[in-house]
Amino acid sequence: MSIRAQYISLLKQLVALPSVSAKEAYLPETAQLIADAFRTLGAKVTYDDSYFAPIVLAQFTTNNPHASTIVIYNHYDVQPAEPLNLWQSDPWTLTSRDGKLYGRGVDDDKGNLTARLAAVAEYLSENNNELPINITFIVEGSEETASRHLQDYLAKYHDILKADLIIWESGGKNDQDVIEIFGGNKGIVTFDFSVTTANNDLHSSLAATANSAALRLSQAIASLFDHDGNIVVPHFYDDVLSPNEREKQLVQSLPLTRESFITQHGLTTPLHSDLHDADLKATLYFQPTLNIEGITSGYTGPGVKTIMPATATAKLESRLVPNMLPDTTLQHIKKHLQAQGFSDIIVTKTLGQPGYRSDMSDPEITRVIAVAAKYYNVLPVVIPTSPGTGPMAIMHDALQAPIASLGIGYAHTRDHAPNENVRLVDYNQHIDVIKSLIASYRV
Repeated sequence: MSIRAQYISLLKQLVALPSVSAKEAYLPETAQLIADAFRTLGAKVTYDDSYFAPIVLAQFTTNNPHASTIVIYNHYDVQPAEPLNLWQSDPWTLTSRDGKLYGRGVDDDKGNLTARLAAVAEYLSENNNELPINITFIVEGSEETASRHLQDYLAKYHDILKADLIIWESGGKNDQDVIEIFGGNKGIVTFDFSVTTANNDLHSSLAATANSAALRLSQAIASLFDHDGNIVVPHFYDDVLSPNEREKQLVQSLPLTRESFITQHGLTTPLHSDLHDADLKATLYFQPTLNIEGITSGYTGPGVKTIMPATATAKLESRLVPNMLPDTTLQHIKKHLQAQGFSDIIVTKTLGQPGYRSDMSDPEITRVIAVAAKYYNVLPVVIPTSPGTGPMAIMHDALQAPIASLGIGYAHTRDHAPNENVRLVDYNQHIDVIKSLIASYRV
């Protein structure tokens, strides 16, 4: 069996473990499997289960005391697979069809991890079991739930962790099939709203004289925005770190258009950037968000039940740009609700982490760009920050190294959605790119 086939087999085993961190399920089993794979490859492995999601540190070292160190960050936890009826095959069974691999976590993030393991294994096999650099894998199990305790783990192992470059967990090609390299991502704060308006659900005839919890909650949420979707919470934007000129130029050079964005995501409502005459690219990459993830209240079963719900809850999130702090942002929202007369809305923080942007002119970042450009024979699309979220700020604070994100995905990978998939050609190309990056450090 070839090395690549061995790690596809490992990927199959990993996908079969439904390691959903939101449910705290199968996390130790998955971490142990990964730790064993590193040990088999000859790494010095640290497995630490001090917290609910074990962390795996795997160190490959060279004899050169002056060698650089790359840290490769990945995670083994995944999103829930529901709704299951929309999957064309079992989400917990790695399935190959039409040149693609399907399964929950096949891109985000188990496939990226196994591709990188295969790259190190092949390089060692082809180079007398020697590396020109030190490589440390940091594999955590709570990325999908705001990397709880990652900061604690990194602090615990601060003395043995160093880096000149951090390769991030994922990435891929855009809808024009050009590889993208990201240098940052947004932070996040997630929180719940809840309200109770009566001791129990009321007869709906009383709507003439009282508010239901559903209406009260809806009014509170609506107060966060104006009619064009602008966030009107006072001081919400006070700490936003504006992009520098290079970051602006990189984003403006992206091939993204209003039409391609609408088509790619199947949008049927107006874009916020159109409503308030803003630039789509700058808004997507450099502005914070405020989003309603879901609302629950009242009766939603078949037929009719004429009640006024006594309770209502909503889950919300705010994606944060660098310099915005989760707790400060949430405090602005709480003060706004009180000022608008919604002091009865209970606000409960659930998760939070700050955002981060790398200097895209850093020599280690330009090294990654050059390696990718040579391999793919096209200049990568370089993006200073992703509109998504991850613990980049936590990793940078701990290791003080620039971060570059690229991976095995493509425009229709469907991360977090049913039928998550990667193309085998992209998977294999990423193995080659990581090998080329390692080779670029040879003197």
